[in-house]
Amino acid sequence: MGLIFGLYASAAAGQRMIAIASIFPVADFVQQIGAERWETLTLLPAGASAHTYEPTPEQVRQLAQASIFFQIGLKLEFWLEKLVQASKNPALMIVDLSEGIETMATPSPELPERPRKDAPRGQASRHLQPPGEHRHGHAHEGPDAHYWLDPIRMLQVVTRLEQEFTTLDPEYARVYAERAQRVRTDLEQLHAEITQRTEGLPNRRFIALHAAWTYFAARYNLVQAAVVEPFPGREPSPRYLAGLAQLMRREQIHAVVIEPQLSSNAAQALARETGARVGLMDPYGGPGVPGRESYLDLMRYNVATLVKLLE
Repeated sequence: MGLIFGLYASAAAGQRMIAIASIFPVADFVQQIGAERWETLTLLPAGASAHTYEPTPEQVRQLAQASIFFQIGLKLEFWLEKLVQASKNPALMIVDLSEGIETMATPSPELPERPRKDAPRGQASRHLQPPGEHRHGHAHEGPDAHYWLDPIRMLQVVTRLEQEFTTLDPEYARVYAERAQRVRTDLEQLHAEITQRTEGLPNRRFIALHAAWTYFAARYNLVQAAVVEPFPGREPSPRYLAGLAQLMRREQIHAVVIEPQLSSNAAQALARETGARVGLMDPYGGPGVPGRESYLDLMRYNVATLVKLLE
């Protein structure tokens, strides 16, 4: 069955403890590992982006009843502190899943400089230093938060989920360990599948709507060359888009990735101007989203889209 969403547990749920994850890709694994011992809720509804999310009174009530909350961290949930304060739940355990993750820097919001003829080999396309700007309090500097789109890093996340559940509910330690191992096996198989599907692509560069695919691209030797929205949810300037179009022509980039959670107007206009192909990739997925109702399905959907764009 899919994840259980809503405020109150059904009669069949009994006295299960409540675990909340900020985003669906984590909630999917929380549900698989916790199963009948935990009622699993996802804070962000399907179709919402953490970058532009505004918590609702319903989410405050959910947090007030929860035992544990799993966050991505790295400032993705920039709204979390106020939400926790509003929930008035001193017993709530908050787990930052980014602890121990090998992070990558957030890509600069500036376009790469035009290569200089006298630039040393390997330094022809460096990024300018990013300015310190914020979108609704979400900082665009420091580590990139989108590590959940790398199946190998998600192996660490699954182990952390197992550890936290075991600490809170040691009686079921063996069950949690067995389920977590099944999930890790699935992730290893997914990684092998993605590697096989992407390793022979003739084109490896793409433009992203926002910098969601930093970890994914690095893992599979792909290049997220630039983004349409340096600050997610904020329309880029005409000057920036003109520079991006020049970059695409200069470097012969013919693929633009959009997302269902953010407006694609600027990306679609860019594609029309440059003749690039457009494909939809989804960082979040969710219940009721066709073909993206589990982490594995979500990632396979994204890979299929990108392979079609880059072939």
